[in-house]
Amino acid sequence: MNTATVQKTKQDQRVSERTKTSEPVRGSVNFPRLVRAEWIKFTTLRSTWWSLALVAAVSVGLSLLQASAIASFGDEEQASDAAAVNQTAVMVIVFATVLTQLLAVIIGTINVTGEYSTGMIRSTLTAEPRRLPSMLAKALVVGGTLFLFSLVVFALAALVTAPILTDGGVDLTDPDTSVMPLLGAALYLALIAIMGAGLGYIIRNGPGALAMGIGLVFVAPVIVLFFPATPDFEWVFDLAAYLPSNAGQSLFMGEPMSGTLLETWPALLTLIAWTAAAIIGGAAVVKSRDA
Repeated sequence: MNTATVQKTKQDQRVSERTKTSEPVRGSVNFPRLVRAEWIKFTTLRSTWWSLALVAAVSVGLSLLQASAIASFGDEEQASDAAAVNQTAVMVIVFATVLTQLLAVIIGTINVTGEYSTGMIRSTLTAEPRRLPSMLAKALVVGGTLFLFSLVVFALAALVTAPILTDGGVDLTDPDTSVMPLLGAALYLALIAIMGAGLGYIIRNGPGALAMGIGLVFVAPVIVLFFPATPDFEWVFDLAAYLPSNAGQSLFMGEPMSGTLLETWPALLTLIAWTAAAIIGGAAVVKSRDA
């Protein structure tokens, strides 16, 4: 072995040692890490913050308008009991969900279709080849954020509308007419956002997924209103009760946009079924297709 060969061997050994010492130690890709990664992606999108800010502005603004309209009647429409007072105050707070449900769908959808449009989904699926854990992590982040954020917005709406309402604000000592409807409204927006994410995985196209989500949540209940309320079309209103937005409004407002009123548990199970169907459909597409 000549001198040049010996020097080259030593040089290769030094390079190998430097590479070993500088190589980062990688941990396993577990579910908490996936949730953290999805949270980073969720919070670093400007569209997320704009959408959340719009949800807050629309919710508080419409609640103020509704409270002012109710207060303008003065003593002409005094509530008969404490339960009715609470129902009125809750209706004022959650009134804006008629519009913010659309923003919830948009938030869930764009957080999925945005990855497909930019190609980031390839990195996501490379980091987690099993695919389903990353999908569930995204659903958890989107749904959990919408749930907690909605509660904060509802609390803010309650604070600003309480001085305007003639009978005062929400009485939290009666959970059945105050806390539970507000939790139901927050859960509804969270489930709608998760459903939007599921539709994003199914369609993989922003405009297409938004069209389907908005069609299910807003357009379909409006179409039902064009049917006459006669016995011949009673089946239409019975079926319309199981549309996502009608079931949600039955859950926390006590009166759907169209269709018959559902009890609490059927309404909740209907929302869960719609959300599960979207997620299962999205999972089937993610497992069967490449990015």
